[in-house]
Amino acid sequence: MSCFRKTRPLAFLAVFAGACAVVASSGDAAETKMTVMSPFKVEAEFGVDGLRIQNSQAVLNTHLLAQHGFNQLQDLTGAAPNLAISSTDSGGFGDVVSLRGITNSIFFTAPAVAFVVDDVPGGSVSSYSSTLLAVDSVTVKAGPQGTDYGRNAPGGVIEIRTPTPGTQHRGKLLADVGSFSARSVQAAFDGPLGERVGYSASIGVSDREGYITNTAQKRSADDRSSVAGRGVLYFRPDEKTQLRFGVVVERVEDDANRLTSLFSPDRFAVSSDLNGGTSIDRLQFSFQARRSFDWGRLIATTSKQTFDVDPSTTDLDLTALPLAFSRVIHNEDTWTQEIRLESTPGAHRTTWRAGLFYIDNTIDGNALRQFIVPPNAFVPPNFVQTERTVSTIEQTGLAAYANVDQPLREQTTLKVGLRVERTGSEIDRTKVATNSYGFPSPQDARMARSQDSTNLSVSAGLTHAVSDSLSLLARSSIAQKPEGYSAFTGNPALARFEDERQWANEIGLTYGPPKSRFGGSLLAFWSKIDGYQFERTVPNSTDFVVVNANEVSSRGVEAKFMWHPVERVWWDFQAGYTRTTFEDHRDASGTRVDGKSVPYVPRFTARTGVTIDFGGGFSGNVSYAAVGRTVYDERNTALFAQKSYGIAAAQLRYRFENWAVAIYGQNLFDKAYDQFINPEIFAGAPGAPRRVGVQLTFDF
Repeated sequence: MSCFRKTRPLAFLAVFAGACAVVASSGDAAETKMTVMSPFKVEAEFGVDGLRIQNSQAVLNTHLLAQHGFNQLQDLTGAAPNLAISSTDSGGFGDVVSLRGITNSIFFTAPAVAFVVDDVPGGSVSSYSSTLLAVDSVTVKAGPQGTDYGRNAPGGVIEIRTPTPGTQHRGKLLADVGSFSARSVQAAFDGPLGERVGYSASIGVSDREGYITNTAQKRSADDRSSVAGRGVLYFRPDEKTQLRFGVVVERVEDDANRLTSLFSPDRFAVSSDLNGGTSIDRLQFSFQARRSFDWGRLIATTSKQTFDVDPSTTDLDLTALPLAFSRVIHNEDTWTQEIRLESTPGAHRTTWRAGLFYIDNTIDGNALRQFIVPPNAFVPPNFVQTERTVSTIEQTGLAAYANVDQPLREQTTLKVGLRVERTGSEIDRTKVATNSYGFPSPQDARMARSQDSTNLSVSAGLTHAVSDSLSLLARSSIAQKPEGYSAFTGNPALARFEDERQWANEIGLTYGPPKSRFGGSLLAFWSKIDGYQFERTVPNSTDFVVVNANEVSSRGVEAKFMWHPVERVWWDFQAGYTRTTFEDHRDASGTRVDGKSVPYVPRFTARTGVTIDFGGGFSGNVSYAAVGRTVYDERNTALFAQKSYGIAAAQLRYRFENWAVAIYGQNLFDKAYDQFINPEIFAGAPGAPRRVGVQLTFDF
């Protein structure tokens, strides 16, 4: 690991030198364009403007985000086929993101699905910004993407683009009030500050009362509030150079995790002596320099991110008795540096991208757990055990990646990619155990370990245009998720977990006649994953570790279409089916669970919406989202499984000049479901109930 510590300043200097070279060099400007596999487009203010149907990719513009009620990152389940996010609604802390069966663990593994905002990648999944603030588009790319991005992305990428300033000032103000005393205000502005300087700025404030009632304290248990802001300054020293300075802040103040007992007759009621809470701060600074040349452009991006949870407190027994609680302080610092070269895009010509990427992610944890041990022959009454774990986990990576799109003939293109990454991780961990009687307690020895490895990822794919309307795709990839350490055990053999290795394959077709009102795609995929990483508890202990399943398989299908059947009507549809199962694995008791479903992966997802422009400024839409059966333990115990469910939403909007007012409803039929289940404490996170509201918008 010492070599990685030395690498960070070298990588930073390399990025800085690259940025300086960018400013000093010269060339022709070139803008990146998306490779369009289908020319499908709908021309409409209320529809799906400018969106293209593509295999392995789903794009949501501002209209679709509003139509489906996507206000937070955690709302994006079903936003793309086979995308699901399990969450206790705690500002993103402890979220699990699944895409085509590839997931992260709650705490200790690297992300399977990368998160990138305007070329700046995130750290761990918990550190991802939860507020979708002033978003132009959300693009979800499924399957391994590590040969296209600096940040490793073995399961896929969620890429967000925000507005960039033009030649005129623009602004948008939004106010929203709704059920549970929900209130939110957003403001976004961008424009020029001079001939060579521009800006964009946005802020959002929101709060609401909780969905759950704490009957012991006679109050709502899970109130929520947040403040988020983003500011970007653009500077063009000359026609070929652009510098960008950005800052993102987010403050989340939540009460208790949205958890209630699975045995409760009222899942929206809890009786807790400790209401709990989560306080989160996110701060990100970024700098990017772009320079255009005759052959393409060079892009250098540096970011510094901090994510602080101080604290997250949870009542583990969910009763009015002081039986057990946990208190976690979690601090994360992430440095990323990337230098990327890419060619000038163009039809029927070779295009390429290559880059170097460095990441240093350090997580400091301080976890306190206190619980009453049931009395027995060896334990006196009122025996309270206290365990405090203090740990530092550092994860580093230095990667080189490249890909080439090579036309073989006018209708056929070969795309190949390569990624070589050197990763390292180290842990420094101590644990102190005490009890209320002062009895001697076995102490965990300090654990200081490190490891590193080199991983190779490759991808190869063919696209072939059978006609102007029909394109075919076939792609195969090998990708890895790096090894690491679990902080909640003092056993070195259990603390270490190994690489996760994936062989992913997909084949599909895209249909979209030029100037047609319809475009769609159909795709099948199959993946074999060795060393699949997931978390579980260690029997007869309070340890919590990441383990590797020997072999897991994931297979499924994805279907999408956009249809503009008649004037003023638009319909979009996305659905995916995934069967992700253990093929060679034993649970903690040693029992084989081959053929059982992998936790956190829904059997299917579906999303559809219809928008109608009634004329005279009136428009409306209805949408429906469904999630298939999801299990939360290796044995697929029925108690720890959420059955399939669906949620309906609707909106009626009236626009007059620069103003718009909308009335909306979400979860209209008040469907009951859990969006997360914790088998260890027999608790679940009930999904949001029915909400209605009014939204007022002014833009210029």
